[in-house]
Amino acid sequence: MSPNPSGSSPSAGPGPSTTGPSTTRNASPVPTRARGVAASVEPASDLAGWAYLLGAPRPESPRGRRLARVGGVLAIGALVTYLWWRITFTMPTGGWNEAAAWVLVSFEAIPVLGLTIRLVTLWNIDCRAPAPVRDLPAGMRVAVLIPTYDEPVEVIAPTVAAACALEPSHETWVLDDGDRDWVAEMCEAYGARYVRRPVHNHAKAGNLNHALGLMAQEAAHSTAADSTAADSTAADGTAAGRGDFDVIAVLDCDHVPLPTFLTATLGWFDDPDVALVQGPQTFYNSGAFDDDGVTGEQGIFFHVLMASRNKDGAGPFWCGSTSVLRTRALREVGGIATETIVEDMHTTLGLIRAGWKTVYHHQALAVGLAPATPEQYLLQRTRWGLGAMQVLAKEHLWAAKSWLSWRNYYEYLSGTVWWLEGIATVAMFVLPAAILLSGAQTSTAGPGVFAAVFVSMFVVRMWGVRWLFRHHLHLTTSFALRIFRIPVGFSCLWWLMTRRTLTFAVTPKAGASERVRGRPPLIVTVLIVAVFAILAYAVAGVLGWVPWRATAGATVASGIWLLLAGVGLVYGAVRVMAPAYATSRRNAHRVAVRAEVLIDGADGELVDLSVGGAAVRIPRGSVSAVHAVELLLRGAPPVRLSVVRRSDVPSSGDQILSMKVEERDWTAFHSISMWLFHTPPGVIDGIPPGVPAVAATRRRGTSRSFAELITEHT
Repeated sequence: MSPNPSGSSPSAGPGPSTTGPSTTRNASPVPTRARGVAASVEPASDLAGWAYLLGAPRPESPRGRRLARVGGVLAIGALVTYLWWRITFTMPTGGWNEAAAWVLVSFEAIPVLGLTIRLVTLWNIDCRAPAPVRDLPAGMRVAVLIPTYDEPVEVIAPTVAAACALEPSHETWVLDDGDRDWVAEMCEAYGARYVRRPVHNHAKAGNLNHALGLMAQEAAHSTAADSTAADSTAADGTAAGRGDFDVIAVLDCDHVPLPTFLTATLGWFDDPDVALVQGPQTFYNSGAFDDDGVTGEQGIFFHVLMASRNKDGAGPFWCGSTSVLRTRALREVGGIATETIVEDMHTTLGLIRAGWKTVYHHQALAVGLAPATPEQYLLQRTRWGLGAMQVLAKEHLWAAKSWLSWRNYYEYLSGTVWWLEGIATVAMFVLPAAILLSGAQTSTAGPGVFAAVFVSMFVVRMWGVRWLFRHHLHLTTSFALRIFRIPVGFSCLWWLMTRRTLTFAVTPKAGASERVRGRPPLIVTVLIVAVFAILAYAVAGVLGWVPWRATAGATVASGIWLLLAGVGLVYGAVRVMAPAYATSRRNAHRVAVRAEVLIDGADGELVDLSVGGAAVRIPRGSVSAVHAVELLLRGAPPVRLSVVRRSDVPSSGDQILSMKVEERDWTAFHSISMWLFHTPPGVIDGIPPGVPAVAATRRRGTSRSFAELITEHT
């Protein structure tokens, strides 16, 4: 299937830029061979899920909405029916057995409330959008802010280059907390403003606040200049200063904006009450640790939960990047919150308390880097969890109903408490294990009957939940990552008990010095051993090999939960140790695009392309043994690359030429970045116009293609 995800056909190229260099389209002639099928997605590859969300937000399809609602009702109905059967037909009477049975049934009933609330909140996830803004209203000023700290050039360069190329007219500010001269040099080359501060306090929040303060200071000077230059202003019709910025857009330095980032979102600010426009965070490094082959673990959050909150009284919170904010609103609440390490969520609460509105724009507007390894994932999620605990405690969210709507009260309170899920996950193991070892007779049903009823309920429930979450829930990935997050829950609980001082931990983006596989947390290893030891003893007991007091039916009633938990533990541990999630020496993600290129005038085939370099297959001997060559990609100016190595291809007359961009060659970094992220239309066969080259991903085994889901729901 060849979808057209771009919808309203946004500009695929960078377009003219008021703040950076324009991309040359015809820098050098392209030979006949390169004018044919110049490039294509790699064989056995797909488009990333976010490529199907490049068009403007649109209503959900009637069929998709019906199936989601039916799925939610069936999930709740299956669980309630199972609980009714348990209580009516399987409960023992009297004494410890009855008490233990009620404890287990109560444990099984916990999801009913959550599922019911989600059915109500996800009943409708339709989204809308304002008309695109091609030209700014008179006097309006916009700045794109890119905070950075220690990230490598391969991460920062595409973000800065793409931000400078955005429309409409704006300024791009790079806020460097690393005080790096090469970043300043790159900004000068691309047309961005470089900003560093004398005191590096409060991490990202402090960095943004420093920029806001600098804007206010310059606006004040501009106003003073205007008043002293009134006569000259009247004479020539121009103002002495430009005034303050009305809107700022915030991008993490690894989130590369797509051409529609500003044009699609600025229209929201026609509503004077809107303070924040948040877009989804999508990721181009396919194969990251939380990638499920469709939309990743955060797919539910950004494509379902956040979309459902685009209503009055239920606005989304700021997620740090891919966002646009009203400067006046931020100044009204004292700037970016610095009291916690989740400045984005905490600032949103201040905006809501002050009466401002927040909205969600459900359109892929930028693409970033997801945590590629288990260690990066755990570091990031731990920071989010601990920050949520800080917000919970500092804002007394349990008592915030006086200034939060009912919907926001539920979303913020549940969203922070959710980070304690690691405790609940361990309880899923401990409670059934304790009941199992106690010998309590928790069910009067036979083992075969109990297993048949439970499995039927579980299958229907999971099927319904997947439809309710619009197929963004990938069960195996979800189970594995929940297991891996167990330490996060305990870290959050420990912080609530100790209230120790926290520091902002930056998720590393640079390559590692060596390739190392991940290791599961110690608590996961201990739980695996304990769970399967208990299960083995229970089986031996039922077979009469060891002393055992519970009946076969009671053993199955508790043991089936323990077995599911054990399988999840093992799967989570295996995922952590998988070679695919080992650390990488590379600073840049490689893109699965094949293209006919020229190397020093000789024909070649692109095998691998990243911001930092390329690998090209060429006939052996077609390029002389030199240290530097010229690479020509169709639709882009030629770039000079250094040859790293040459590798012969077995059983052929070809060789692979591996090349890299020279240090501080800003022209080469710019050209490759724009070709990958603001791809000129028509240069890649197999990718629709308006879709960037980085959308090409290597195919992975998934139950359904994202294209099918989009077709069903839009």
